[in-house]
Amino acid sequence: MQRDARGIAMTTGKAESLQHYETALRQFQSYVGDPIATLDAALAQDPDFISGYLMKALVLYTLSERKYVPTVEASLDAAVARVERATERERMLMQVVRELMTHDWHIACRTLDRILIDHPRDVLALQVGHLMDFFRGDALNLRNRVTRVLPHWDASVPGYSYVLGMHAFGLEEMNQYPQAEAEARRALELEPRDGWAVHAATHVMEMQGRIDEGIEWLESRQADWAPDNAFAFHNWWHLALFYLDGARYEKVLDLYDSCVHPEPSQIVLSLIDATAMLWRLTLEGVDVGRRFEAIADEWEAQLNAEAGYYAFNDLHAAMAFSACGRERALAQLRSAMSAAAAGKNALAAMTREVGMPLVTGIEAFARAKYEAAIAAIEPVRDIASRFGGSHAQRDLLTLTMIEAALRSGERARARHYLAERVVLKAPQSRWGPRLAARVGAH
Repeated sequence: MQRDARGIAMTTGKAESLQHYETALRQFQSYVGDPIATLDAALAQDPDFISGYLMKALVLYTLSERKYVPTVEASLDAAVARVERATERERMLMQVVRELMTHDWHIACRTLDRILIDHPRDVLALQVGHLMDFFRGDALNLRNRVTRVLPHWDASVPGYSYVLGMHAFGLEEMNQYPQAEAEARRALELEPRDGWAVHAATHVMEMQGRIDEGIEWLESRQADWAPDNAFAFHNWWHLALFYLDGARYEKVLDLYDSCVHPEPSQIVLSLIDATAMLWRLTLEGVDVGRRFEAIADEWEAQLNAEAGYYAFNDLHAAMAFSACGRERALAQLRSAMSAAAAGKNALAAMTREVGMPLVTGIEAFARAKYEAAIAAIEPVRDIASRFGGSHAQRDLLTLTMIEAALRSGERARARHYLAERVVLKAPQSRWGPRLAARVGAH
């Protein structure tokens, strides 16, 4: 039995395994490096390293892609085969993986919290819980899961800055913008290369409409969050979003081509950002060339494996297929979502309550059936957090509904939803005033 740098007991007889674990944990927290490769090296040297198998399973699961499920299952099986030697914490983590695999996400997150009651410095359980809270759209626990363990942490505990970064993002999603920014800046004083903390402060600036400041924030810190960082594509997306607010479309397309989606990707999180940016550009009437066709190709290549797995992903695939008129791919996606929606777990509810209505709305919008698009999106918009994503990501739904109202001549409805942007994002944001001018022009 050995203990990690935060005092968490683990089943291993080799100090080298703990060194690998600490490296993998930092890679998971910072998005710099490959935690799976590091864990594989540890397990090759120490086949009885139970926490190594469990961390591998949990890190892969948080990528929210079905294609990793076989490896997650194999890692869980390897841990379970050694259960007689496992600590109680490791046994509970096995339970978490089982619950995630049966799509009982809410139950799994409660199990993670039970682990944190006894092990408040278990940063693996904390970060997995934080990511699953994001995927579940549980903004309250995105903040409070971290808040509950925060008194057990301070600058002397390895990884403290990343805990502050998680707390900052939770505060932001709970609309506590000044506190969120202060926490993010505090995290970055301890670890300037914490891309998640940079991201949390960026969200604050986006939500407050501090567009010029957001551009300066990301560009001035680029050397901290961009190089060799697997999360950089998302911060680049945020930078492009700031420029899109100012209608600097050529700059947005340049960032898209060079940083957001410079080459074909098999990572769904990357495809989501690329798709969402192209959809926003088309709402603005920007010619995106064949970029949407390329993204639709990448979604279609993953259709057999991923369709119907996670509704937030499915919605973005539907955007690409709808934008390109790919009826066959849309039909396959809808069929997979219908099958998934028949289940009784958390993912089935997301698909049934949020995913399928929004796909209907997006498809209708692409077919210029704007009244139908509004009818599908409007009842779901205010509960869309149930299938995950951030305020900034889900803003796409409001933008689509405003545009549908404009194109169908419903000026009052467009003004009604546009008021949110104008009030919340004043005074720097140009997007709201630009749309308001169009409302007046109709």
